Amino acid sequence: MENNKQVQQDNQNLSIYDRVRAVPTEAKKEIEAGRLKGKHDINPMWRIKKLTEVFGPCGFGWYTEIVRTWTEASECGEMAVFVDIHLFVKKDGEWSRPIYGNGGNRLIANEKKYENGQQVYVPYLDDDAYKKAYTDAISVAAKALGVGADVYFEKDVTKYDPQPSSGTQAAQQPSAPVLPKLTSKSPAWKSAVAFTASLKDDAETISRKIRLKYTITDEDLDILLKQPGKKS
Repeated sequence: MENNKQVQQDNQNLSIYDRVRAVPTEAKKEIEAGRLKGKHDINPMWRIKKLTEVFGPCGFGWYTEIVRTWTEASECGEMAVFVDIHLFVKKDGEWSRPIYGNGGNRLIANEKKYENGQQVYVPYLDDDAYKKAYTDAISVAAKALGVGADVYFEKDVTKYDPQPSSGTQAAQQPSAPVLPKLTSKSPAWKSAVAFTASLKDDAETISRKIRLKYTITDEDLDILLKQPGKKS
């Protein structure tokens, strides 16, 4: 009897997940380039349709709140925009707790062009970047409900799993670059302190930028932030 009750409870917990997990072929697009080549992207309007189908129209059965937007720049002049949102859905007349989602998109990219026979890089501003980042954040939040789960969990493999180290697939997908290790005893420590001092962001944002440049422990990162007065 207890086993039957547990099965019924499990089925109830998966009721939404099972309704939104499968993605029709027409809503999927194969990624043809980059490190996710061969995997699939999902049409964002299909996610909107699925949320509406299960919970009701936007604003009545589900809605989002933008928690934070910010930009981050690279040393080469490119810039990305990021959005944090909370997704709320209504089930059995009760609103959910906030479901977190984060999205990002490149705002300014350096595009390669040729002028007078010379290769130059010209900044390109994507005026849809904020909209794309917001849409991406909805996708991430909806994923927690199981929306499109079969695409991300196909054959029990996701983009977050380690890639094979041998064979054809490994040859086609080069490994990510290894960041230099930084400690308080490294020769590059002084330049890292100077780089940190030059940043005008808050400590959290500076920490993210440092981790994009170096492999560093939490302890050394704390020291690095304190030396130029970025953290008390």
